[in-house]
Amino acid sequence: MKKLNKNKKLIALISIITIIIIIGVIISANIIKTNIANEKYKSSNENSNNKNLIPEYIKKGITLGGVTGTLESLDTSDATAKPEDILYGKTAYVDGEKITGTKILTIAQAKATQIVFEKNTVLIDDYGNTVKIPVGFKVSEDSATVVTKGVVIEDDSAEGGTEYTKGSQFVWIPVGNIIEDEEGNTTYIELGRYTFSSNGTENLVQSSQNWSQDIKINGIREITTTTYSKGTAKNLERFVNNTISSGGYYLGRYEGGDAMAINSPRAGKLDVSNPNNPLACKKNIYPYSYVNQKDASDLCQKMYQSENYESDLANSYARDTAILYIQKFSGDTDYSMQKRLQTYIAKCGESHSGTTYDERCNIYDLAGNTFEWSTETSSSSAEPCVSRGAGYTVASTYTSGRAINKTTYSDLCMGFRPIIYF
Repeated sequence: MKKLNKNKKLIALISIITIIIIIGVIISANIIKTNIANEKYKSSNENSNNKNLIPEYIKKGITLGGVTGTLESLDTSDATAKPEDILYGKTAYVDGEKITGTKILTIAQAKATQIVFEKNTVLIDDYGNTVKIPVGFKVSEDSATVVTKGVVIEDDSAEGGTEYTKGSQFVWIPVGNIIEDEEGNTTYIELGRYTFSSNGTENLVQSSQNWSQDIKINGIREITTTTYSKGTAKNLERFVNNTISSGGYYLGRYEGGDAMAINSPRAGKLDVSNPNNPLACKKNIYPYSYVNQKDASDLCQKMYQSENYESDLANSYARDTAILYIQKFSGDTDYSMQKRLQTYIAKCGESHSGTTYDERCNIYDLAGNTFEWSTETSSSSAEPCVSRGAGYTVASTYTSGRAINKTTYSDLCMGFRPIIYF
């Protein structure tokens, strides 16, 4: 029995010795590996070609090739800025990554980038005037970069419109105090209804402050309701108030065009201008013709169905203020009295006899090509509808003129022009 206990002790002792030997071998192996690695690192560090290693490029506290770094990096992991938060073209580092800003502030930047805005956006022009761009629009490639020359926007997404409205263009008509040059000189444009003297001098008949009053110009007034079968302004109060708060509104760059017309009625083709055809406002399409006032109003009001802006037939405030704007900034101080063109322009924005007869501040044919229906109403129940401007068929008509007609009246030189406001 005692002999057996001695054997067990011997076996235990041998096991312990064996474990000690194994541990020793492992420790020795690790020491050898570490020494080898250190020797290799030392040799590499001492023999590296360090002429391209610059302390400013190596993090502080780290030594490479015998060069100790001095770079102290800033922790940007908590940064939250996005490209749209940073001014266009500027760069910044966010969470360790370099980003380039896309935030647009000026008309010139928007024109250069051709950005299509995802929300109503206020920009500034070269002089510091503000311009509000509707969602889905961009600044046209041929737009001016100052409001005094005509800032043009273009429908690029048909947001609120249709596939036919895409490409339609409108010009910003500013109201209020307008900066007109780099020296800071200003001109005041008041939203209102005007008459004009023979030399173009304006006379404010009805201001925006008394828009709700029944004020007549030669028996013609702008009212919000009517018993006649004609169209009135969609919401005149909203147009007036929102135009003032926005600093302006948009007038169609061209006459309202029939997006599906393949011929001009002025060339003897009468298969155009069905009031069910879609409306567009862009170059090189045929202007609507043979359209009565009510159909013109409906077409303009339905042109865009958006929560962000509204479309309508041009009211007297919109047209008269646009004429005043042109006279103040185009150099044509009697544009309001310009006579009609002797022969018609077949397509919107088309030149006549090799020259552009009627283009001011990027607005085409406001003086005379087609008579343009308005939302005004005459005192005559027999002829309650009012058209503005100069049609090519009547020699005595002029830009700011007013004429009355029946609700059923349509003709080859009767057209209209849409507006957009916020």
